[in-house]
Amino acid sequence: MSVLSRRRKRVLALAEREQAVAFTAPNLFYLTGFFGGGAAVVHPDKTLVVTTPLEADRARETCKEAEVIVVKKWKGVQLEIEKQLGEGKAVTDQRGVESAKMEAKPELFLEARRFKDEPELERIRKACAKTDKAYETLESVLRPGKTEWELAAEVMKTALEEGLTPSNSDSSLGPIIIASGPHGAYGHSELSGREVKRGDFVVADLFFRYEGYNSDETRTFAVGSVTSEMRKAYAVVREAQQAAIEAVRDGAACGSVHDAAVGVLRKHRMDRYLNHSVGHGVGIDIHESPGIFHGNKVKLGKNDVITDEPGVYFVGKYGIRIEDTLRVDKGPELLTRFTKDLVTCG
Repeated sequence: MSVLSRRRKRVLALAEREQAVAFTAPNLFYLTGFFGGGAAVVHPDKTLVVTTPLEADRARETCKEAEVIVVKKWKGVQLEIEKQLGEGKAVTDQRGVESAKMEAKPELFLEARRFKDEPELERIRKACAKTDKAYETLESVLRPGKTEWELAAEVMKTALEEGLTPSNSDSSLGPIIIASGPHGAYGHSELSGREVKRGDFVVADLFFRYEGYNSDETRTFAVGSVTSEMRKAYAVVREAQQAAIEAVRDGAACGSVHDAAVGVLRKHRMDRYLNHSVGHGVGIDIHESPGIFHGNKVKLGKNDVITDEPGVYFVGKYGIRIEDTLRVDKGPELLTRFTKDLVTCG
């Protein structure tokens, strides 16, 4: 059975139906290899992609194991879908298109995508390795006097040369986060014209896609000499991040990974400076299931791909975050490997 056949089977099994309809680009891509405008009608033995002339040629070129049906205008897509469903009923990932034949259950598609198959894992591994190279570039150009925008441009150049594309985070306008000095205290800082100064911490959160699949990695750099207080805080975050890594394994509750990191921060009386959950799933989207947050009893499973990203944020001063992408097995497989030693630049 092919990879796409197994994905089709998984979606239909979760739906407990003989048919499903995917409108969103990530789900369309998961089921067919085509990332664009259209919809996939999933049957047990085949997938149909309904699209318009705008996307028809690209859909035919990139779709795998799917028949492409072209309608003249977008309003005809749903009419064609209803026709293809016949007398049967389906679940869909899109709210607002429900009908007598379609019930919206977008969370079902996210659950189907949760455990990554080998082709997905290979792309995520490559995305992470190439993101490590972007950090090498950043280390080489991070100097006092450079603006956040200038640093981001250097990083983006390397990323594009490596075949990476922006992930388009839903939490920031910028394609990546380069947050210097007090900007580092914002978890999702916007790029600015602020010039990096000696004594800064610079939080760099890089997230890129490779052939449709994401990496997510954060490192915090020192610029010139930083204070002993800053170094101690960095060491605490590093310890917390490692504790969470060590808690990752098949069968562990997602909440226990979060709590492992927070326990270290609490020991050092720094837990009140963490203002977000410790991680999330990664895949076609930068944020996927499962969530790594306190109280989440969902169990991690083999081939979950998640992040581990504790941080502390001192408003008006600086922030520190360290983040890796990991694959879950009997233990963690670390996919992002740029050093987590405190790197001093400039």
